[in-house]
Amino acid sequence: MADYEICYGALYDAVAKVSISKNAPRGITGAFTTVHIQRKDDYYVLFTEDGAEFGILDIRSSSSLNSLEDYRMIRFEAVISVSYFAKRRRKETSSPQLFPLSINIFGLKSTATRVAYSLSKVSAYLQHPELLDKEAKYENPQCLTLSGRDENMNGLVDISNGNGPNSKTKISEEINGILESLTYVNTEESIGLPTGLSSKLKRHQEDGLRFIYQRENEIFTQSLSARLCHAASVKTKPLPNASFGGLIADIMGLGKTFTMLAAILHSVPAAELFSSFYDKTEGGYIGKNRTKATLIVVPSFQLLESWQSEIQTHIATGRLSFINFHGKWRPRDSKTLNLYDVVLTTYATLAADYADQGILHQMEWFRVVLDEAHVIKNSNTRQFRASASLCTKRRWCLTGTPIQNKLEDLASLAQFLRLPNTETKAAFQKHILSPLSGGGVDFAKPLRAYLEAYCLRRSKKCLNLPNSSEINITLDLSPEERHCYDSLLNDTRRRIDSLVSKGIETNSNKLFTAMLKLRIICNLGTFGSTSDTSPPELERPYAETGCEYCESSSDGARLLLDGCPACSYCGKPLYRLSSSPMSSSEQRNEAGNVSDGTNTPYREVDLAPVEQENVFPLRGYSTKLLAVVRNVAEGGVGNKSIVFSYWTSTLDILQQLFDEAKIPCRRLDGKVSLVERSMRLKDFRENPQINVLLMSIGTGAVGLNLAVANQVHMVEPQWNPSVEEQAIARALRMGQTKEVTIFRYIMQKTVEQNIVSLQRKKKHLAKFTFDAGTQETQSGALEDLKFVLDMGSTQTGGVENDSR
Repeated sequence: MADYEICYGALYDAVAKVSISKNAPRGITGAFTTVHIQRKDDYYVLFTEDGAEFGILDIRSSSSLNSLEDYRMIRFEAVISVSYFAKRRRKETSSPQLFPLSINIFGLKSTATRVAYSLSKVSAYLQHPELLDKEAKYENPQCLTLSGRDENMNGLVDISNGNGPNSKTKISEEINGILESLTYVNTEESIGLPTGLSSKLKRHQEDGLRFIYQRENEIFTQSLSARLCHAASVKTKPLPNASFGGLIADIMGLGKTFTMLAAILHSVPAAELFSSFYDKTEGGYIGKNRTKATLIVVPSFQLLESWQSEIQTHIATGRLSFINFHGKWRPRDSKTLNLYDVVLTTYATLAADYADQGILHQMEWFRVVLDEAHVIKNSNTRQFRASASLCTKRRWCLTGTPIQNKLEDLASLAQFLRLPNTETKAAFQKHILSPLSGGGVDFAKPLRAYLEAYCLRRSKKCLNLPNSSEINITLDLSPEERHCYDSLLNDTRRRIDSLVSKGIETNSNKLFTAMLKLRIICNLGTFGSTSDTSPPELERPYAETGCEYCESSSDGARLLLDGCPACSYCGKPLYRLSSSPMSSSEQRNEAGNVSDGTNTPYREVDLAPVEQENVFPLRGYSTKLLAVVRNVAEGGVGNKSIVFSYWTSTLDILQQLFDEAKIPCRRLDGKVSLVERSMRLKDFRENPQINVLLMSIGTGAVGLNLAVANQVHMVEPQWNPSVEEQAIARALRMGQTKEVTIFRYIMQKTVEQNIVSLQRKKKHLAKFTFDAGTQETQSGALEDLKFVLDMGSTQTGGVENDSR
């Protein structure tokens, strides 16, 4: 039979640097377009149909194609989404643009097997093409085919690659459906509630206790493992090298802490027995000091106090002993830790102990619990390595967001858990995640089986919480604020254009910095300026060190990131706002009291700019912050409000404005001492005269229970919307008896409005994705930032109400 050309398949995650204004294809239609790829010197070039060169391929993809240079009749074509051309062409620019694309590879059928081998040697794997000419025949030599079966695979073009827009959405929707279905707990076996509880567990918490008990039982775990191996086609291995445990992924506010404490109390007798004898059949850690204690790791000292408070509230005195392993007074010998049932520490302290080869890693713990476990989603960080290196057979992750946006997040948690037959990250990715991109009817079956076996996730439906409502308040900058904002925006554009004209590539960090400065003006207005038109400046280091792009700051993050110019996870710069006239500690009460006056409500809320000299005797003016104060004042004495902002400088000014309005408040941020923090929280919860709590997002967005509040004010839209959800959950959680109102403040015709539009747009795209390559991630971030900094928004203002 004569030899003929076939398409071997497609390589994904390629990136091309393209000049839009020059020779890029025009007049194209459909979802995708194809262009020729040819080698030129040591790199590969994209050509139009008329032979015009308009882009070059990235180095990694070029290296993969180089492995095929010795094969005759080999050719390549790039498949690019048409939407990318349309989006870039709205602004004609001479600067090159980055385009994600896939590469179809064609060659002779007779060399297919050798081509597959050459690609696999450079870790390049062929997948189903997104687009293929109808006349072309597709046969993937890297796919298993049965003898006697037709090898033609054209029916698989654009089906479940995990890379094309349609398949990404399909996978994302499937994952979301799985997460919403993880509510089942086997209730056939009665385990009995532990003695020593001083509070009654709710029904869903009893089920959570049973879930934990079952997955720490070897016989039950063996049955789970067998079912998972069958679903994922994994060869069953003996259990001694694996751990027991799983994920409690209830959404925020369902009482995961109390559930875990009940499980710890239930296992006290087993823990005592564990510490008294070394059992070789358990596969213990040789040379480690066995302890009955459960080690609980949390993001901040604030959450240490929260766990401590939960123990004192829900567990009878003397039934569960605990100690904090934190600060300079922490124990220095393992014998002390052996005396306690619970040891509480932070990720920062754990990482420091790991670096110093301290006592936490000299112990074999009865159990290790990671609270807010998404902190270790990046397996390259110190906190992940320190957590994964702990010695224990029982491992648990508590998090309301097991997958924030990448499946790689879940792979990191699985690497920590070391559950049977998926003990390593490589095994988890191979057996659980890889099938998602392989296509077929049951592409999500292994992931579903894994999560159904080891993950429990319930929603607020089991709490019967009161209704909540959202009010989006859009405001206009005053003329002075607009002048300040536009001056900075125009200056930023001039600087970027100057860099581009000099051939200096504009990376996402520069754009992210520019966006931060513009957002700060939206909050501060003309406050903190030496003149009415000069914008506030940014300088390193940021007092509330943490990354807004991928996660909020916290006590742990501040210690881990201190001294770093950029976030180790996403690469974004870390900054703080320079001190404003209101930030001096001499200008506020040490205890956090702003005023002891009474709350005088406004009868009307006027959101129009007010003459500066007629409002407050402060130097500067902020339309937004005045609106926040008026809204809080309108609520009257009967409401308690939490006001969140990412920037402490915003809290500085708000604190002074509430003082001038004679509205007493308390404040929490990273500069407040630990003892003082507890006093202020108690004051807000219990003092009827204190109705306002000012909080930085990093300090208050995680783990706190502030169900006493019934109003939440988000001063600015957060770059990461999950941070907003965590902040709102401080009030909208178990124990809430009032309807909660969430206020969001957005300045019109600014980056804030574009951030909201970007997040709204992303809601319609794939929520969960595979871990993108570095170039694709940077390209996506760059496009997001360019979208936000493009002031093309024409939305009108007003107040929108959204009850949910």
